[in-house]
Amino acid sequence: MVANEELDLILNKYSLGKLSSSIEHITDGWTNLTYKFQIKSNKKTYILREYIPSAQREVLLEDIQFELYFISSLFKQYHLPVVPMIDPPGIFLLNNGHYAVIFPFIEGIKYVNSPSNPHRQLWQTIEIARFVGRMHSIDKEKISLTFNRRIINIPDTKYQLVNSCQEFEKDCPDLYKRIRKIIDEHTNSIPFIENELEQIKFEENLEKNLPKGFIHLDVHDDNTLFHPNQNKIVAVLDFDDMSFGPFLIDIAMSLCFWSSIGPTFHTDYAKEFLIQYQNARNMLLTNDEWNLLELYCYMVMFHQLLFTIQSRDRREVTDEMIEELLLPLEQISQDKMFLEKIQ
Repeated sequence: MVANEELDLILNKYSLGKLSSSIEHITDGWTNLTYKFQIKSNKKTYILREYIPSAQREVLLEDIQFELYFISSLFKQYHLPVVPMIDPPGIFLLNNGHYAVIFPFIEGIKYVNSPSNPHRQLWQTIEIARFVGRMHSIDKEKISLTFNRRIINIPDTKYQLVNSCQEFEKDCPDLYKRIRKIIDEHTNSIPFIENELEQIKFEENLEKNLPKGFIHLDVHDDNTLFHPNQNKIVAVLDFDDMSFGPFLIDIAMSLCFWSSIGPTFHTDYAKEFLIQYQNARNMLLTNDEWNLLELYCYMVMFHQLLFTIQSRDRREVTDEMIEELLLPLEQISQDKMFLEKIQ
């Protein structure tokens, strides 16, 4: 928890004023913590995000710097609904050794989707498709900084799920069996590769013809705020996993998250998502993207599953969390007409 005294020093450095209330811990994310506080003089509310390193994810200063620069470009140049950082941007090293950044607080509603509380509407899926499409339409040459980070390793994800999940298999045999069924039946084109250099070589060859650029990699319910009275996005949050890679990774992940309503994957939502996405990107999906779309739906969601499984030792992971990630994959895998229905 960030202490009031520590935050006061940060606010004084950037001439933001004095705290008017205690710091409110509002989210406990997988890769960051967020705190809410208000300034006494002008009653403005801010968010402090603390970046949390883990065995699965290293936190580098240069990655945070690029994230802030990229968000600023999306906000100022492309007028996309994101949360701008304070100006000038501040990256702070807290007393615990973690980096932290301050953002203005944006009022909005999070629509949480789970099997016990399903209430996604089509307009939300359309808004997400338009946002992702517009972000993918940005000319990467106009982003002057070089950024080559890649979070998802497709062949390594398969290798780790099969070879490094013994504890999860022991604790949750039925769930693991369901995961393995999809892996064994629908990912045969991805070989088992242990060597990292060989994994990278295979991945580069697999993706060589795919359109590439900057991808968010985490556009889901917890990272999206909607207007309480209008059918529109207020802000897409948390770009700390952003990477440079095939747009197909973002497409597949967003498609799976935002076409699911509770336990049901809706192909009509998925079809509308792709229509709106292509319109916003100003470019139709290429033949290579269509050919790999179903496979990437499996692999990017398997990446989410693997991250969740590997996080069990540092936070509570329930069967429901695994189930929510697995259900859309099971429905896609069981629908032999999946691609035909969404094209």
